[in-house]
Amino acid sequence: MLRIRPEQMAFMNAQGRERFIAETLHSLPSVFPGDARLQDARVLRGTVEDGIAHAERHGITDAREVTLYVFLFIEFGPGFEKAPATRWMGDLLTDAQRPASEKLNLIYARLELAQAREGNG
Repeated sequence: MLRIRPEQMAFMNAQGRERFIAETLHSLPSVFPGDARLQDARVLRGTVEDGIAHAERHGITDAREVTLYVFLFIEFGPGFEKAPATRWMGDLLTDAQRPASEKLNLIYARLELAQAREGNG
């Protein structure tokens, strides 16, 4: 039976996390085209890392949902879950009855609906 020592597992997790961060950073220009916030690579990487940590605090751990959360974190900023205009997102994110995928799907559906109502979609 193959046994993986804890330090090996931590190394593999670190490699996977680094790959995930790199993939997320690579996807940002297509999600936020021309956005000045993407200019400082060091700051942007820190923001992505912070977004991942915040996602984990909400129990969001699957790659798709973490990526979607990071996009929200970049767009609306740290603490968006408690800001008056976006508190509804925080309410969804803290709903223990819903799986993470449903929470993010609902948030994005509501954002798309709001954009369509404004005539920007």
